[in-house]
Amino acid sequence: MKYQIQPKSMVGHAALATLLFTCCIGCARLGDRLEPLPLPPGAPHVTSILDSIAENEAALISFQATGTAIIQVPEVEATQISRESVLHFRYPDNLYVIGRRYGTRIIELVYADDAFLLEFPTRREYCLRLAVEEFATLSSADIVREMFTPEPWAALSEDLTRITDYDETTQTAAIEIWTRDPRLRLRRTLLAQGAPWVILESQLLDRHGAVIAHTVKRDYHEQEGIRYPTEIESTLPGEDAWMRFIMRRVNVNAPVEDAVFDVLDRAQTLEQRGFQRVDIFAGEGPTIEDMEIGE
Repeated sequence: MKYQIQPKSMVGHAALATLLFTCCIGCARLGDRLEPLPLPPGAPHVTSILDSIAENEAALISFQATGTAIIQVPEVEATQISRESVLHFRYPDNLYVIGRRYGTRIIELVYADDAFLLEFPTRREYCLRLAVEEFATLSSADIVREMFTPEPWAALSEDLTRITDYDETTQTAAIEIWTRDPRLRLRRTLLAQGAPWVILESQLLDRHGAVIAHTVKRDYHEQEGIRYPTEIESTLPGEDAWMRFIMRRVNVNAPVEDAVFDVLDRAQTLEQRGFQRVDIFAGEGPTIEDMEIGE
């Protein structure tokens, strides 16, 4: 799959990849100290960017939206496209997606804390994973946070974050977030645009420097002073999963009932209704022909 940052940004994937390589090589020289890099005049301080992002995310308690959902999850044969989707998000890591086609529910997806429920209503099947059944590289909560609230920005240590590039014309900044576990290593790269600041792209890396989550956000709107992207594309290479949400109508901070994210209760209800539990991670579940309702 191909990914592109906003065309208006002049800090692209090649620059981020070069920075990743350079900094990983330099890590051995740096030891436990992260050195600042020379930046052009007028470049903002990294804490002002992260504080701006943190303030905006803290104001987004929940939202409801309608639009298009494109979802590919492990072992489901093809991407499921629904242009009549409904999304419910609740801070920080709960997500519920209803995918419809021609008015028929074809897929329901719930990420609730560390649990995961995928329902195929037309097949009367569902897949359930709880906290004890972890994914390959990320938990359910991690996956949702990567899309919406990837870091506790205000709590990040200033000496482990730095701006590596800044373009004053487009007001875009490339940022690195490092960690010590126990040695200093690069954990995340960001591309942010401001001000006020928003995230255009985020990449999460594992201990070996491999990307395990890559999220691109586009077409930001503002409602009640809160900035939000209307297109989110997230790739999770370790989980063989990919999602894109294109939101047309968004209701910021709309209340979402607890029952929506009660995965165990939902699974029990499905059992009572005669739904069969399948393991999509073992190749069970519907084929693309099964999902093409009305076509």
